[in-house]
Amino acid sequence: MERLRVRAFIAALVTLATVLTACSSGSQKPGTTATTGTTTTSGTTGASSSPTIPSSSAPLAASFRGVTATSIKLGIVTIDYTCIKQFVNYNYGNQPAIDQVFIDDLNAHGGILGRKIDPEYESYCPIGNSQALALCTSFTEDAKVFAVLGRFFDSTGDANLCVSRDHQTIQIGHELSQEWINEAPPGLMLSPEITAERRATVLLNLLKAQGTLTGKKVATLTDVDTENSVATVIKPALDRMGVAQGSAAVVTIVGSDTSTAQTQLESDIEKWKGEGVNAIILAGQFVPAKQFVEKIRAAMPNVLLLTDGESSALGGGQDETAAGVKPNPYDGMLTANGLTDSETWQSAGLQRCVQTYETRTGQHVIGPDQLKPGPDGKIVQVWLAVNDFCDELAMFTQIAEKAGPDLTNDTWTHAANNFGAIQLPETVYAPIHAGKYDADDGFRLAVFDSTIGSKGDFEALSPIEDASK
Repeated sequence: MERLRVRAFIAALVTLATVLTACSSGSQKPGTTATTGTTTTSGTTGASSSPTIPSSSAPLAASFRGVTATSIKLGIVTIDYTCIKQFVNYNYGNQPAIDQVFIDDLNAHGGILGRKIDPEYESYCPIGNSQALALCTSFTEDAKVFAVLGRFFDSTGDANLCVSRDHQTIQIGHELSQEWINEAPPGLMLSPEITAERRATVLLNLLKAQGTLTGKKVATLTDVDTENSVATVIKPALDRMGVAQGSAAVVTIVGSDTSTAQTQLESDIEKWKGEGVNAIILAGQFVPAKQFVEKIRAAMPNVLLLTDGESSALGGGQDETAAGVKPNPYDGMLTANGLTDSETWQSAGLQRCVQTYETRTGQHVIGPDQLKPGPDGKIVQVWLAVNDFCDELAMFTQIAEKAGPDLTNDTWTHAANNFGAIQLPETVYAPIHAGKYDADDGFRLAVFDSTIGSKGDFEALSPIEDASK
């Protein structure tokens, strides 16, 4: 299913409408439990029960790097929102403190087959990838962790591959590319989500089932980082569907500078108009940003827009709603997604995570429909931070338990390769196995509607299906 906690974050960082300035950040250590995004009031971990695991009767020993007889050292990545606060209207609260709640709860219930989690927290500024790369070195060479959990926002994949490929360290991350997973050793790069490439396939399968592209002439727009996905996934699928196609456009985005991309897009739009294009697939997380969507919609008001970059599109559409833009250029845009924010919040799995947090902290987590900006104008999305880490820790815990008491890279990989359906708090269908290390398989066709709620959302056009089938 769709990892909805990602939406606003990715959308804000890939919009690239403002010149970002460099900044620095340091390590974060667990502190006082976050109070923003919660209200004060006067268990068990949120993950569902794990599969059958090997016997834990064998004596525990220091079996691998970061694994002792009593502990497993994990690197926990968090985002430094202070360095981007002028560009985004939200943050995730005190992430290390929030994450520590679930680690404390897991440890209080015996840890993982008797070993307790020993976390190492590091924060980085998500502008460029130099700090993310430095974190990789800090975790793997200095702290010598067994695994790294969290998001490295790096469109090149270098930070992700630094952990898994270059340092042979397990990484559970987000917004991953199948290309990166293929470069990593089997089973060492995983995600509770779906890869960009497989998501594009899911979208096209849903469009085919609905007959959405019948009679359409379809063009594609992407940036250089996602160009390969269009060539290897989207175009071949359109060919198989027998869909008439216009020109494939690729824009060049250099850092925060979109001037070249804007000029390129203007030329592409004129070409599409001459070709009679009436549907455009925006591929990847960058091109569904506002400056591109606004330009296309202004020149081609009746064109059908589709995207596999749902998180960026949602953020852009909601920003336009908040700004009072009418008509909203995202209205009518189609994508493949899972549960909405409200549905995710109400899901039994996430509510178990929320209950754990509230019980251990005395803080009431505010859901997405009730969140409002604070005095500083920022929305503190503690519920998304809870959702995020609860999923990551659940995935790590279940695979590590299945690996057994002799926890190593080899036993971990064997467990991941033979796992099957994994229980994650908010997923509908989520299997992993050899060759498939991105869990999420629950998707449906959806359309953006700016009139939903106070900020707009994607509305379901079909029921959630098992994408693996």
